[in-house]
Amino acid sequence: MQPALPHVSVLLNETVGLLAPAPGLRFLDCTLGAGGHAAALLAAGATVTGIDRDPRARELAQGRLAGYADRLTVLDQTFSDAAAGLVASGATFNGVLADLGVSSMQIDDAGRGFSLRDESRADMRMGTGCPVDAIGLIDASTETELADIIYRYGEERLSRRIASAIKRARAKGIDSAAGLAEAIRGCIPGHQPRHPALRTFQALRIAVNDELGELERLLAVLPKLVAANGCAVVISFHSLEDRQVKIAFKTQQQRKRWSDIARRPVAAGDAEIAENPRSHSAKLRWARRAA
Repeated sequence: MQPALPHVSVLLNETVGLLAPAPGLRFLDCTLGAGGHAAALLAAGATVTGIDRDPRARELAQGRLAGYADRLTVLDQTFSDAAAGLVASGATFNGVLADLGVSSMQIDDAGRGFSLRDESRADMRMGTGCPVDAIGLIDASTETELADIIYRYGEERLSRRIASAIKRARAKGIDSAAGLAEAIRGCIPGHQPRHPALRTFQALRIAVNDELGELERLLAVLPKLVAANGCAVVISFHSLEDRQVKIAFKTQQQRKRWSDIARRPVAAGDAEIAENPRSHSAKLRWARRAA
């Protein structure tokens, strides 16, 4: 089923303000998604190279951005592989954007297994290059290994209890995202303000897609992709990503790779959060290259 267009891209105005697109400038969108950020850059007259490993996202973005086809290039790769190739070719950009994590359309696309309510198999792969899906990862891991994944990538203090519940569910043949979510809910007593499976689903998704490894490899080459007077913008949605970006930018600035970096992350305002609740956890960090 083709997903619907999501809400306005998170922190769109802030991102565009930092990147300052204009005719003749070139930008790299490492997470093209539905093309929301890219559309704003293209509308300002800029040229955009967009990357996405999700074939459904590429199809949607190319349809949405068809009017800018002469200034849009779309790459079918992970952003770390694409970034490494661009660096090797000597390419630089006036601005680079990475809007991390799972997208609204991936969550809303029934059959992908990202949503807690999805009755389909818990797949959670963002692209075809991932060797195993979430169920495959669960089955290939011991209960202790699964608990470690949930604790490390979900920062879930009840990881061992949850891993045991997931293994029991798998022994019963349960493989749907909704079935796993219910098994997790059943092992945690009392009322919870948020669904108790959210952190576990985050952990499984991160592990399946090697999201933190992807981010680490991108951050390592990011200064080489940004031209003089250019800006890099990274939007993260949980503390693991934000911490990784913060440390990388600070370390790279100390090594004179950035002339200036954000001292504090930019967050969505009340109006944006009211329109798009998924923006409440977004944190934007930026870094600039000097002339």
